[in-house]
Amino acid sequence: MESVTDHVCTAVRQRILRGDYASGLFLREDTLAKSLGVSITPVQEALRRLSVDGWLESIPYRGFRVFNWTQEDIQDTFEVRALLESQAARRAASRIRPPQLRRMAEIVAEEQAMFEDIKATHCEQTPPNIEFHEIIMAAAGSRRLQRALEAALRGAGYIRSTHGLSHAAIEKAIKDHSAIQAALAAADADLAEALMYDHIISVVRSLPESEPGANAKSVTTPSADNY
Repeated sequence: MESVTDHVCTAVRQRILRGDYASGLFLREDTLAKSLGVSITPVQEALRRLSVDGWLESIPYRGFRVFNWTQEDIQDTFEVRALLESQAARRAASRIRPPQLRRMAEIVAEEQAMFEDIKATHCEQTPPNIEFHEIIMAAAGSRRLQRALEAALRGAGYIRSTHGLSHAAIEKAIKDHSAIQAALAAADADLAEALMYDHIISVVRSLPESEPGANAKSVTTPSADNY
């Protein structure tokens, strides 16, 4: 069951994704608490948690403001993910279990169904995608690798940057997932590694650029929930 702090975190993340909270905006604890109908304590905890996850940054004596992710930050995050996740896929090829493979196939089917549903939002589509990658992390059998990847996968840089991917990019990502699952089912380590690397890199290459007139290095947040 979602706690009050979890509820506040979800609300703030959604407002950032919708563009309600622009990069650099300071969030007032009392105003946020009032708008959500909660007390100050869970708001304070939520802001601290969101700061750790990269959604906000803590400014001494001023409070928390929305973190300004740059294109360079996003590029770095995805390049690190490509290296680590491709290695995880290679390790998983010889370790993954049938129940994990079946669940991955189910996730691909769920993603395809949501892709075909024009009402599906980014917030609804993100959890299956994360679960798909987390199954591979777990199957790789390395706790240190898993912790490093989980931090990158659930962080603000990944979720904010994939908000607004094109229809074609999403379609390719789902096909990539299907191919990766098949490679793992065949215990083909070389193919799984290559497919995963290409999957991550192709996503970062298809990310939306900053809007005209905006800081060229700043990542904007589209308002359409299309991924």
